[in-house]
Amino acid sequence: MGLVSRIVEEAGIPTVYVGTGRDLTIQVLPPRSIFLNFPMGNPFGRPHDVQMQREILVHALNHALGAKEPGELLDLPYDWGERILTIMELQSGWAAQRPDPVTGKQPT
Repeated sequence: MGLVSRIVEEAGIPTVYVGTGRDLTIQVLPPRSIFLNFPMGNPFGRPHDVQMQREILVHALNHALGAKEPGELLDLPYDWGERILTIMELQSGWAAQRPDPVTGKQPT
């Protein structure tokens, strides 16, 4: 989405990327972005938590107006409320295996 943000910005429309992958956001470096340490796919928080979603939206709009430098990334202090499991820890029908410690590749 960071690349799309740049194109939209070139048309004169300010954008703010709200993301849950800080490392990816830094690599793509959208014009303005907000990071929340939430599970992927939940950048505005838990479903039905309208108050938190509204607060995050207000932060994003304020960041659109107040960011001082291109590529500015704002970390918001919201807490998901419980430990976020990695794909290795999820209990589902499919589970990733630990990568090889030498090569870093997934076993086949």
